[in-house]
Amino acid sequence: MQRHPSGRKRQQVALELPTWDELFLIMPEICLVLGMCAVILVPFINRRSDAWPTFTAFGFLVMALGFALATLDPGQSAWAYEAFNVLVVDPFSQFFKVMLILFTLFIIILWMIATRHETHVYDAPDFHCLLLGATFGMALMASANHLLMIFIATEMASLPSFALAGFRKRHRVSSESSLKYVIFGTAASAIMLYGMSLIYGTTGSLALTTVASRAAADVSPLLVVGLIAMFVGIAFKLSAVPLHFWCPDVFEGAAFEVTTFLSVASKGAAVALLVRILFVFGGMLGPGDSGFVGLAVGVAILGGVTATWGNLLAYHQTNIKRLLAYSSIAHAGYMIMAASLMVLVRNQSDPTLGLSLRSALLFYLLVYMFMNLGAFTVAATIQRCTGSEDIRDYAALARRAPHLTMLMCLFLLSLFGMPGLGGFMSKIYLMKAMADIGGTTAGLALVAVVLANTLMSLYYYMRPIYYMVLVPDTEDRPRIAPQAAGLATMLLCAVALVWTGLRPNSIQQKVADYSHMFSGATPQTLGRIQPGVRPADQEGVRPDRS
Repeated sequence: MQRHPSGRKRQQVALELPTWDELFLIMPEICLVLGMCAVILVPFINRRSDAWPTFTAFGFLVMALGFALATLDPGQSAWAYEAFNVLVVDPFSQFFKVMLILFTLFIIILWMIATRHETHVYDAPDFHCLLLGATFGMALMASANHLLMIFIATEMASLPSFALAGFRKRHRVSSESSLKYVIFGTAASAIMLYGMSLIYGTTGSLALTTVASRAAADVSPLLVVGLIAMFVGIAFKLSAVPLHFWCPDVFEGAAFEVTTFLSVASKGAAVALLVRILFVFGGMLGPGDSGFVGLAVGVAILGGVTATWGNLLAYHQTNIKRLLAYSSIAHAGYMIMAASLMVLVRNQSDPTLGLSLRSALLFYLLVYMFMNLGAFTVAATIQRCTGSEDIRDYAALARRAPHLTMLMCLFLLSLFGMPGLGGFMSKIYLMKAMADIGGTTAGLALVAVVLANTLMSLYYYMRPIYYMVLVPDTEDRPRIAPQAAGLATMLLCAVALVWTGLRPNSIQQKVADYSHMFSGATPQTLGRIQPGVRPADQEGVRPDRS
């Protein structure tokens, strides 16, 4: 103890530095930060080439992917590590990071296909730095376990996304959509931060587990308002109704690679964060408790309204980007409905139901990644050759580019949920998990909403197919020849969708191996947690630093 000049005693707080094993678990995030610095510095080597920053960003993403894969060991799937009391590193978060980083690698390939020729050589480092920065924020969102880290992670994901949406500085529509994105995002962030301040004032803590435990003990009206305000920020990232207005305009104005990135990565990170928050709240309830059933019902209604509204507004869209934007809103609604049941996982007598729900969500995200990547790659190829994003200009595409027509039909039908494709099996797994956890009435109601919306979406998914196959070409448009990299990306996505549609069990079982979350961890435990063993009896588990 040291004495303060005023005479009071001042307590010394020991600073405990992380070990190399602990740093290894967050090496994917460290590689992304180092990559952001590197792509800004490489122009000092050669300013007149965009190849240097492109290959640098690609290389650091490959390094991050390697570190993320190194922590994915099925034999050690039931573990969780809480880093610095703000991040949780577990198989669920690491598997999502693998998907996120792999998807970002495809985004760089799509940028080289669609927009590289339009991007000034001096702007390439900025683009890659922003892309890596947004990926870093979304990776943090999947592991955030503290209100302050949740806010920092969402802002780290949002701020680069604002700049990416308006990166085409000479396009008026791009600048306009970016401005709308900034305005909506700023308002949502302010509401979210205000809600967190109310939560802190009510519970006296920013730790998510502590907030959930105190909310389970006593739910005050002020705490309810704070939680609703906090979920506003997450709903914005999910483009959930009524915070979806930015999505179609931003998707239409942004470049294809940015639109593709936001449609999958941003929503996937928000779903992972939502699942973690709801799981923590549900984990504070004992068997048979119904303290947070209202939270589950509210989130489920939000998901149902989002899916229905997204499908209805897609009916009259003629721009392929806007059509896929409303499609992404609808798919986000399906995932929100499933995530709402995470609150009820601990109430179930069968502990494997929670695992099945998490694996179904991860499987859905994996398939959704390939569906959207393939559809947007085809649309980007057509736009580069024709200069149009209007689906009416897809007339007679079956004659001008039969291979692109077949691939686009496959991607759109998978988005609808055609049997034999990955989109169908992903919805089957999701609906089965919802029916098992939701109980007879609630589960069947959620399944009915998903089925009704799936049938509703068939019309607008068939419209581009109708123009490509049945409408004759009256303007004698030229044939379309895709680049080799673009065609390889489309074929890879098509193979992935056919494989997950015909042989889904092998992939779903692999996803299930990495779907464990927290694995019995409590708010006061750190380190690797072995199931069935009390944390105090485990070797190497350290006390809470807070």
